[in-house]
Amino acid sequence: MRPLRILRAVLWSFFGVRRRADAARDLEDVQPHTILIVGVFVAALFVVGIVLVVRLVMSTASLAPPAPVEATQAPAVGEPRQHGPIIVRDTMEERVRTCTICHGSTTQVSTDGFSPRIAGKPAGYLFNQLVSFRDGRRTYAPMVYLVQYMTDDYLREIATHFAQLDLPYPPPEAAPLTAEAASRARRIVEYGDPSRGVPACMDCHGAKLTGVEPAIPALLGLPRHYMNAQFGAWRGGKLRSIAPDCMAEVARRLAPEDVPALTGWLASQPVPAGMKPEPARPRDLPLKCGSVTALVK
Repeated sequence: MRPLRILRAVLWSFFGVRRRADAARDLEDVQPHTILIVGVFVAALFVVGIVLVVRLVMSTASLAPPAPVEATQAPAVGEPRQHGPIIVRDTMEERVRTCTICHGSTTQVSTDGFSPRIAGKPAGYLFNQLVSFRDGRRTYAPMVYLVQYMTDDYLREIATHFAQLDLPYPPPEAAPLTAEAASRARRIVEYGDPSRGVPACMDCHGAKLTGVEPAIPALLGLPRHYMNAQFGAWRGGKLRSIAPDCMAEVARRLAPEDVPALTGWLASQPVPAGMKPEPARPRDLPLKCGSVTALVK
């Protein structure tokens, strides 16, 4: 067991496991040259083991497939990226892309019902709304910001562009109305409410409610929530048009309970295929409308 004791003593001395009296006892009766020879042998074994491990790792790495050059070469820091020129066509479609952010990519109503469809409405009506935003009658900040520096001629171009679009309408909404409320709404649409001085909707918006050129929009194809909001804004004075403001007057004359019945009934009506506003014709409206007379002067 003497060689094993010598080997153990050398290893323990390498790692500092036993010190002082214990180390002296391990090396008792052992010649110094013996310890030196065993120590050199153990050190050589460590070196050979390390070399073998390194060679094994390097040989394993050499067997792996080389990585693509694109994946291993990072672009130089500060190296400018090459971009081609961005060419945008100078068309009205490109110019009015800001409009479609709120009104939808196809200019139909958004899902919340508060951004109205503008495609297919009479050009004069759209022009009047744009001018009202620009001139302060309407105060919705994003619209005011967009049009505040535009000229009449440019606003007419925008209005004409959207008026000429022919796009499908969404399906009618289900009417949450009782039979009595639906009947009441239909009477207002066809005959008005003489007791409150409310004219029939058909007297202004056309016999089929599809609008009339040049400035009266259709009442079909509009979301119920949107129409409710418009009536509320007219009644509260937040929505104004060119004086005299006939729709604001109608909204104030209507009985409050008639408004949801009327908007629910209108939203539930199907839109005729290929709906277009009726052509302009000489006629007297039941109420004076500044937005109409401003376009026929």
